[in-house]
Amino acid sequence: MGLIAAVCAQNASAAGWPDHPVKLVVPFPAGGPTDSAARVYAEALGRRLGQAIVVDNRPGASGAIAAGQFMNTPADGYTFMMMVTPTILAPHFFKTARFNPATDFASVTKIYDLPNVIAVNKNSLPDVSNLKSLFAKSKAAAQPLMYTSSGTGSSGHLSMELMKTNHLTNMQHVAYKGSAPAMNDTLGGVVPVIYADMVTALPQIKSGRLAAVAVGTPSRVKVLPDVPTMAEQGFDGYEASSWGGLVAPKNTPQDIIDRVSAESQQILASDELARRFEQIGVVPAYLNPAKTQELIQSDFTRWGKVVKDNRIGTE
Repeated sequence: MGLIAAVCAQNASAAGWPDHPVKLVVPFPAGGPTDSAARVYAEALGRRLGQAIVVDNRPGASGAIAAGQFMNTPADGYTFMMMVTPTILAPHFFKTARFNPATDFASVTKIYDLPNVIAVNKNSLPDVSNLKSLFAKSKAAAQPLMYTSSGTGSSGHLSMELMKTNHLTNMQHVAYKGSAPAMNDTLGGVVPVIYADMVTALPQIKSGRLAAVAVGTPSRVKVLPDVPTMAEQGFDGYEASSWGGLVAPKNTPQDIIDRVSAESQQILASDELARRFEQIGVVPAYLNPAKTQELIQSDFTRWGKVVKDNRIGTE
């Protein structure tokens, strides 16, 4: 009887949902790739649900601050959070990140893929045009060749650390708090190499200020068709793409999760959203709740092993 009552109460709480605006927590600053994609998605989801989706930016520690707060959010279907690759990896890097992304939230849907690209400042490294010339330059340098990424614990950071260890390259990661300052110093020549998300890097590559060396995806990307993958250049197994999805507080009514997932599938299949996503450098990529959960667990485990095996420090 107790179980039946609990199920009935959960269903009752979901009846008529949503009858007021829904909050979407974005664990990164406004204007970044996660925020840009989230706002396009939120606008489309709001139209389908008939309620505004209000974006709430809570940046800090690769999303760990927002995720820690989100664990205590009421499971009433009125607050969701963007779960992105750096946040999945944050517990491996930040001692204060006391959450497990695979077990402490309810997965709802994957929303997009965010390709990464290795690029160099053309003035700083005019002779570098591919990965082999980049690594040759690093090995010949008297001091470590500096590179940066989308942030500490990003898939780009971990992929480059794994690659430099296996290929004995002389490179040093420079950590910034966000994509924007990392890109600013790359453009200024302070750091000559960046492993960045496509949203951040694409405008600078198209303007000619950066030269793309390789994309961190299994296959070439539509917006940079002439840039080869890492595997094509003889570096197989170092692919690193970020992605973003939606999670809810644990114990959120399943019918609400299923509704948002179903609406998201329709949204992400639309030509309009694909066009708007392409403009900012991300690719629609729907997964249902179960597959999204599997992906979170897989990424958490895979990159956690890289962190441990390569003794990459925590903060």
